Amino acid sequence: MKRKLKILFFSFFLTGCSFSDLTGSFTNILQSDEILFLSAYENVKIVEQDSQLTGKNSHPVNISQERVEGALKLLLFRVGSITKSLFPGKKLDSISYNISKGLAKANKNQDIVFTMEDWYSNLPGTKFKDNRVVSARVFYNKDGLNVIFGSVLRKGFQSTTDPMLVSRNPDLKTNPYVPGSRLFSVKNPFTLSVPPNSGIMRPRVAKGRVDWIILTRKSLVARSNLSESDRKSARSSNIEVQGLKSEVQQLRQELQSLKGGPSQQYRYSAQPYPYPQPYQYQRPYPYRQPYPYQQPYAYPNPNSYQNQQYRQPNQPPTNNQLSLKSLESMRSRGLISEESYLRKLKELGY
Repeated sequence: MKRKLKILFFSFFLTGCSFSDLTGSFTNILQSDEILFLSAYENVKIVEQDSQLTGKNSHPVNISQERVEGALKLLLFRVGSITKSLFPGKKLDSISYNISKGLAKANKNQDIVFTMEDWYSNLPGTKFKDNRVVSARVFYNKDGLNVIFGSVLRKGFQSTTDPMLVSRNPDLKTNPYVPGSRLFSVKNPFTLSVPPNSGIMRPRVAKGRVDWIILTRKSLVARSNLSESDRKSARSSNIEVQGLKSEVQQLRQELQSLKGGPSQQYRYSAQPYPYPQPYQYQRPYPYRQPYPYQQPYAYPNPNSYQNQQYRQPNQPPTNNQLSLKSLESMRSRGLISEESYLRKLKELGY
């Protein structure tokens, strides 16, 4: 009886999948990618770098599971005015363990990618728990632990047995759960959020992308679950660009020095005009001169002023000059867009 059931199951399996699908699936698994974890379409594996945009990675590197897990606990997503954990507790342990393991095994030309699914409640458009998928690319370099998301709560498989729900399952052949990429950004319906001053930044090389973050040393520490106050503070917090705060402070100092006026940078020393003394008394010459006295007062020659050069004080820069310098400085640092830069130039009359 058991043998008949096995034959029946195997026949049903073959009728549901073509031979090419089976061989293709096994070929993908047995390729050069090193599998660290695999369960259905959930996986963690080591792959080759997708680009040299960030240079070579600092792999292998030892970052304990507790530190990786502590940083991932800081990652939240927004649902209206509510923030929720991106990685639920049940999946967090497995993901952080295999990421830590992969970072210790990967070389400088390899990344770690993962795909994780779980059931999330109270999402927009559903009153029940919904199966969602998170996928990303992870690598470590001089900036910290980079995480580039490919999927942020993308719809996952709703059922594998219920015919009504199977039709709602995504077609992974035409639209697979891709990991994040250095070269392009994937648009997702949910926005990431973190508590302020948590040590999670956006890299400068990302150029405004919202799917690429860096977990710095400050965030890579073991910690307990976030408190409700931490979640509330994350609602209005924005993930800062790495190094941008120091750049802004430096720019402000430069603007202050430019606006210092004559009393500081443009101070000049008032030099007296080189007028000769109008009266120069001379002692009388001896009586052997034909006249007993010379002219007592030597008047200045008016022609002597023609070749005099008078130093003019340095004029302080105008407001337009200050604004232009600040605009050029902000544009060179990438703090404003090209469109905003050109619009401001027109406002200043350039």
